Amino acid sequence: MELFATWGAPQAALLITGRDLVPGEITQELGLTPAFSREATAGAAFRPGESCWAVLVTGEADQGFDTPIEQLVELISPALEAIRGVQRRGHDVRLDLSGHVQRGSRTYLSPRALSSLAQLELPVSLTTDADPPTRSEDLLDWLPAPDGSHRAT
Repeated sequence: MELFATWGAPQAALLITGRDLVPGEITQELGLTPAFSREATAGAAFRPGESCWAVLVTGEADQGFDTPIEQLVELISPALEAIRGVQRRGHDVRLDLSGHVQRGSRTYLSPRALSSLAQLELPVSLTTDADPPTRSEDLLDWLPAPDGSHRAT
């Protein structure tokens, strides 16, 4: 593994969720075709009990988030007023940036990408997917040293 590898499969998404959300109505209202949608499902691993609707743009690992963000902003900007209407009705509307991470990987957001996101005036979230550690002890790496050396004196 390369030290400080970039995030794999960077995605920029418009994600809309809610208990009483009807995905077909969102598709019609926004005039956008979702990459993913589903009715509320109690046993779902992602947002159980909520319906989900999302438009996704996936980039290449070596390009970072600039291109996916640029493409997503271009795609959803014509529907921005309708998106805000969905948000005003109480549904959770956010721009989600996600990718696959390994220990030591990092990503960056350029000023241009951040500015594009800010102009939409929608909440932004970051979501990661990671491989499970090869050793069970790796799960505990965040714990302080058992000797108390982490405490300030």
